[in-house]
Amino acid sequence: MQEYIKYSIVLLILVIVQKSLMWLIAITDYQITPDIVLIGLVYIGIKKGKITGSVGGFIFGMLFDILSFSFLGLMALSKTTAGFAAGFFNNENKIERYLNTYIFVLIVFLCSIFNNIIYFALYFQGTSLLFQDIVLKYVIPTALYTAFFGIIPIILTRKKIIGR
Repeated sequence: MQEYIKYSIVLLILVIVQKSLMWLIAITDYQITPDIVLIGLVYIGIKKGKITGSVGGFIFGMLFDILSFSFLGLMALSKTTAGFAAGFFNNENKIERYLNTYIFVLIVFLCSIFNNIIYFALYFQGTSLLFQDIVLKYVIPTALYTAFFGIIPIILTRKKIIGR
């Protein structure tokens, strides 16, 4: 139980940082920012499995929706899906390998693609943007930027391992 509280506090901090500071490092005219909450969810999904990843995705996606004042439930849906997808990589024999190597970046990229397709396809529903435009302008750049920031947990984990 103590571990889940620790994960909840970390995700809460990530939501606050995402909402308050990430706009400072936005790129392109479309204000693409890394999704650090997703990185945290992927970590938890790999470590604890599909159910924990999904529940965490829903709770913190809903919190993100409430703080955003838009489309209540949309971020919760996309984060739930991403947390569930990350849970597929929960394998007792490979957890440390996934979390401590650059495979983690690939998993973050894949989960970010799932998250972003659901989010942006529904967000832009009813607009004149074609699905291909949404993928090229929003989904792929956001997934790449998020994956780039997925390197940070690997570096922090390696420093912790080296420090032992």
